[in-house]
Amino acid sequence: MSIAPKMAEQLVFDLPQRAAMGRAAFLVSDSNREAVALIDSFADWQLPVHWIYGPAGSGKSHLAAVLSHQCTALNIDAVQLLQDEIASVLDGSENPDAVIVDRLDALPADCEELLFHLLNFSRHENLKILLLSEKPAAQLTIGLPDLVSRLKAVAAVALTSPDDTLMRGLMAKLFSDRQLKVDARVIDYLLARMVRDYADTAALIDNIDREALAEKRTITVPMVAEILESHISES
Repeated sequence: MSIAPKMAEQLVFDLPQRAAMGRAAFLVSDSNREAVALIDSFADWQLPVHWIYGPAGSGKSHLAAVLSHQCTALNIDAVQLLQDEIASVLDGSENPDAVIVDRLDALPADCEELLFHLLNFSRHENLKILLLSEKPAAQLTIGLPDLVSRLKAVAAVALTSPDDTLMRGLMAKLFSDRQLKVDARVIDYLLARMVRDYADTAALIDNIDREALAEKRTITVPMVAEILESHISES
């Protein structure tokens, strides 16, 4: 079946975008410097458990990927914390250098005891654990008192709101990940007007990319001004 040439809009396919996820590609500024230093110093951790928290899209997953490149890491989603995964670590059938537990904010109540046992194991066996969440311990809803106490004692590092340096670099990286070249004036325009939010920035760049592809338009200041206005109104 052929596509009629008179079709006004080019078909846009949702092809996966492969982001640059190595340590060299990670952007460092005052807003994340402490968290990056923590990952870089993994081999010298004096405490077995550390915690990084920050808003969605702030780079937690990227930092976890960097750590996974540095060592043999078992990545666990707290939402799907499985008895078998934890048991394999506790009984020694798996012997990772580190366990990364993501989305701690969404830990189900019936998995709290599993996490507590894992944290206890790390203390006795010096297993290194990295916890990731959007919120700090004081803002989590945890029912198990012993786990609450243990989590409050974990050394935590915050990823703070992005500064100009990081936002500028983030946009440049997101465009680069999509193999898009844009004028610095485009980034300057967006920087002065957009929401300072990592996830929102990623969504905005995605909208710009899709519009440029669908309409076969060059990415210019007037073009992104239109998309930004629409993006803000829909948010």
